[in-house]
Amino acid sequence: MDYLMWFLKLRLLSVRNSLWIDKNRIMRTVKIGIIIICAQILLVYLFKNYIFDGLLPSGETGTKALLLILFTGVVIWIYFISFVDSISNIIRNLYRSPDLNYLMSLPVPVNNVFMSKYAEYIFNSIKVKIFIIFPFLAAMGWSVSAPWFFYLLIIPFYFLISIIPCTIGIIIGMLSLRVISTKILTKITMFLSFAINIVFVVILSDKVKEISPLYIKNLMEFIEKPFISDIVPVTAGVRILFFSAFQEPGGFFASLSSFAVITFLFIIFIFFLSRKLFYEGWSKSQHSESKVYKMESSKSGNLEKTYSNSAWSWIKGEWKMALRNHEMLMGAFLLLLFFGITLILFIFKGYLSANPLLALYILIGIAVIFNIMAVSIPFNPIEIAADKSLTKKRFWLLKVMPLNGLKIFHMQCTMIFIPGYLISLLGITIFSAVKSIPLPVILISGLALLVILYGSAALYTALEIMLMEKFFEDTRFVGDFLSIVLPVVYGVLSVGPMILFILKDIPVDIWMVSRLSNVLSLPYAIAASAVTVIITFLLSRRISAAVWDKIEI
Repeated sequence: MDYLMWFLKLRLLSVRNSLWIDKNRIMRTVKIGIIIICAQILLVYLFKNYIFDGLLPSGETGTKALLLILFTGVVIWIYFISFVDSISNIIRNLYRSPDLNYLMSLPVPVNNVFMSKYAEYIFNSIKVKIFIIFPFLAAMGWSVSAPWFFYLLIIPFYFLISIIPCTIGIIIGMLSLRVISTKILTKITMFLSFAINIVFVVILSDKVKEISPLYIKNLMEFIEKPFISDIVPVTAGVRILFFSAFQEPGGFFASLSSFAVITFLFIIFIFFLSRKLFYEGWSKSQHSESKVYKMESSKSGNLEKTYSNSAWSWIKGEWKMALRNHEMLMGAFLLLLFFGITLILFIFKGYLSANPLLALYILIGIAVIFNIMAVSIPFNPIEIAADKSLTKKRFWLLKVMPLNGLKIFHMQCTMIFIPGYLISLLGITIFSAVKSIPLPVILISGLALLVILYGSAALYTALEIMLMEKFFEDTRFVGDFLSIVLPVVYGVLSVGPMILFILKDIPVDIWMVSRLSNVLSLPYAIAASAVTVIITFLLSRRISAAVWDKIEI
């Protein structure tokens, strides 16, 4: 226990140093907190007004029944996604964390080291999703006038309910590493994550009101059985949410007590199990067999031809390294799910089937925003995910090469554009073939995708180079915020005019969208998109060249 307390104090000291060690850090933390709170309030308002107000019925009985279904869906989704994420990130965030080798060298029991990393791992695995889960559940509570303590319980409830699936995922991950390699484990978890997200999107894409009343009745009867439903972790989590939303303290405390006991038993179990499994997994993840290839001899006359195009040699080398970066491929795969899930909904669920051209350009907009971000992830080493300060050191080899800033910009831009364009083109081609869109329209859309997506790659490259400037190194949050907001703004301004033009003959309830689409003609829409792409490309090119020549690595 003394070791665990030491680890806890060390982690709290690290948090204090990163958040409030001096006045500048305190002001930075306060600003970030204000922005996060404002964003959460906005999401709660949007979820409440545009989803739950029209979804929840007026009667109390109907409201309780439908809210029970929604709570059940949320809890099951949390369980499955936490389970898969815990397996998929076990190599990146647990076994290859920067300080683990040092901790394993200390005269500390292995299971004590594991428990310290286990707590940190669970926190890091679920902290990002809380920014979606909290406004979603808060909007549900607001729609049914839940008491004030319901909102206070959302964050502790989410962390508590995520412990069991994360623990199960870690156990399965440690057991899997005894029989399969880290490469195979990463591929399996990528497939599982994709399948789970697709299944939930397909199920929840149908109207919740269409669920059979008999199913709702059986679920409510099972939830009302106190002992049986309290010992099942999923239903116990549903009961905690349900009873807190409708102010039923008896059932709430009974479910919370049993759920806490079950969670504690899982933690004790993995504590003893980690004595052997954790060390074996750590040892296996540190070493990998490498194949030694015999280099072919080349004649002296071919050397100039081989190395004449240094840009393409660099790009092909980066592509090979990205394909071998199995730990970061999972992050790219998850981000590509935005494009993949939208494509599946449009093809199999029939969304916008009456307006396939509108669906096509929505797909292009999603590809512009997300696909370039996704394909750029595997080009970053795993160490950068844990320590952002290492980003600049990744470019030291390019910095010492006799290449100017413009050459570097075009190399990096082409490097992420080609795979992003091929993935996006494949998606819109499949959609166009299924929806029988005419070939000339497909060719024009493919050309538009090429131009707009290259502008997106240029913007992302400029942001990546610009974030190495000293100002953004000191204010990392500002750079991260711009990396999210600017691609979204670019996607809206570049693809939005064409979407507005397509909406010209479609009734739209939003007054501003309807007014803009009525006054926008095809030449103006094309001109607006072209101007956005040209300005973005020229500014990105100029900023990248200027910053690259000034930065020191």
